[in-house]
Amino acid sequence: MKTDSYGSTFRARMGDRPILPILTAVFFVLTFVIKAFVDDAYGRGDVSSTIAYSKYLTAAIACVSGFAYAFRNGEKVFVKQFDSLLAIFIVFTIVSIGCIFFTGIFSSVVSEELLRLGMPILLAYALLNSLNEDAIYKCMVIVLLASFIAYLVNLGIEGVSVSDFLNANFQESDSATESASFSGISLVLTLYFAFFRKNKTWLFLATVFCVLTFKRLAILVAVFAFIVSLFFPRLMRIRVSRNTLMSLKIATILVVALWAWLLLPEQWSFATMLFGKEPQQFTMGRSTTFCYLLSSGFRSYGFGSASETVKAVFGMIFEMDLIKIALELTPLTMILFIWLFWDVAGTSLWGLVIVGFFMVNMITSDCLTSNFCLTLAYVTCGVVEQSFLKHDMLSETRNYDN
Repeated sequence: MKTDSYGSTFRARMGDRPILPILTAVFFVLTFVIKAFVDDAYGRGDVSSTIAYSKYLTAAIACVSGFAYAFRNGEKVFVKQFDSLLAIFIVFTIVSIGCIFFTGIFSSVVSEELLRLGMPILLAYALLNSLNEDAIYKCMVIVLLASFIAYLVNLGIEGVSVSDFLNANFQESDSATESASFSGISLVLTLYFAFFRKNKTWLFLATVFCVLTFKRLAILVAVFAFIVSLFFPRLMRIRVSRNTLMSLKIATILVVALWAWLLLPEQWSFATMLFGKEPQQFTMGRSTTFCYLLSSGFRSYGFGSASETVKAVFGMIFEMDLIKIALELTPLTMILFIWLFWDVAGTSLWGLVIVGFFMVNMITSDCLTSNFCLTLAYVTCGVVEQSFLKHDMLSETRNYDN
């Protein structure tokens, strides 16, 4: 290669090498390593906020390099899902700005919640459109190992042994090994390695990891994924119809409405008879915070305002995501969210399992701002859908050759 200067030679070599995908992969992995080893330490006061929030800087670098590569080479993966998620983010932002304008109240919590909502959308898109399937698999293995090691380190620091798991109370969801920081991540990793069955070691480790973190719904889904992957792998290759997806969207809206109705004070006696426990018990106090918002004259000032209001009184955030969206951003926005979020599942049954878990969790609990867990979920949905598209293209090629 004949060049005029060292600079042009360097640029030529940079252009010949996959620098941007490498940067995306490195900073993606670094983001999750920082989260794994720093978040709980920050909660204990062992590290500064600067170190704790450095993961957002590394995530931003991964986004920039991934988007640069995608713009240069063309977007190929996660396009429809990205459009749906981006529409959700834009609507949430616009409605939040409207609430701020009408109430005259501005809180940094709103911008922080919107950041947590938007970050996984951008990061997943950047990764999926700059790395191939094999590179993503390697990144997921590193994330699994780093997260599991960090989890064990945290247990040791807190004086908890894995043997304490044997004394856990599943009915009351009480275990010394429980971890909100790692349960979602470990579950999504289980779902990922259940689908991509290259090495059963990673599936086994991810499943054990999820069980140890002791979130009941996550455990049930992880065990289900483990069994399906080992004994019924063909189930993961089933496609779903548009009518099925439509039915799930409508059913979710109806279930949220029914759930909110059951938690109203007027229905508490009926709910107690139905579940055998008072609403405060089977919702772990969430019904109380819901009724407080209804009776206190709460006025929304954007996404996250209900949580901030509840936390000021009860010392806990408002933890029913879909009802939270209805209270903060209107019921119509909640319906739009449900409609578009189900589209992330794509056309596969496995995608429905992944999104279905988050939908159930968002009805009764919270996970919408679990940005790192959702990043892995979006990536998994994207690579699963891409796997189906590759299979379709291969089938068409074979049919054409015959």
